[in-house]
Amino acid sequence: MTMPSLTTEYASPIPLQARIATHRKHSEHPDDPSTAVLAALELTGTEDLADIGCGDARFLADLHAAGHTGRLVGVDTSAAMVAAAAAIGGVTAVTGDAQNLPFRDGEFDACTARHMLYHVPDPLAALSEFRRITRTGGTVVVVVNHARTCHYTHQLVAAHARNHGLTPPDGMINHTVTSETLPDMMQNVFGKTIIETHDNALIFDQPRPLITFAEALFTFYGIAPDAPPRAQILADVTSEIEHWFASHPGQAWRDPKGYTVATATR
Repeated sequence: MTMPSLTTEYASPIPLQARIATHRKHSEHPDDPSTAVLAALELTGTEDLADIGCGDARFLADLHAAGHTGRLVGVDTSAAMVAAAAAIGGVTAVTGDAQNLPFRDGEFDACTARHMLYHVPDPLAALSEFRRITRTGGTVVVVVNHARTCHYTHQLVAAHARNHGLTPPDGMINHTVTSETLPDMMQNVFGKTIIETHDNALIFDQPRPLITFAEALFTFYGIAPDAPPRAQILADVTSEIEHWFASHPGQAWRDPKGYTVATATR
């Protein structure tokens, strides 16, 4: 069995895309972190921008499609995500570590790090790198989730993983990086920081979308794609979710969530 890690989690974009699709389709209120980031950046369209931990680079793809003429660079540690970024016209894809970025001092007008800082072993080192590669007067925007975001679904998956002797792998998530701790981290590195908090929830009125979302969390709880008990765990998770809906007729599964957008000027 392959030991789950950030490398295996992001070896394919499919679980990430499933989570993104879930938040887009099943949020209680419209959920659009990209719009919040763009509002914080106040781009003119000519800025050189680095997106650290770019994932499948849809944020940069949308910027390019909207006519952004500045340099757009997507950075990720995952070969699959770098390949996805490289496939997008107008985007430069770079393999890189957020704690030691392969860029010159002040190389970018803007730097974004969206929902990735809790994957970094030393978040303060990463924030210092974001500051270093951003020019004086440039903007750095960081987004992280609230603590206990989607806790009920995470708790469900974790319980079934434990039933089969599986536990969350070390290093998958830095639990010290949350909406509650990010403001102090940002102020420590940048000084004055603007904090904007967004509260929301996932709402499921039928089992199948919740099952899909739960499965997209499996690797974070030690359930590798090739884990022998994976099929049984999925069957057990499916059964519990279907039982919940059957025993709560007319009710929706509501799982609170949220994120914080922190903006600083270099």
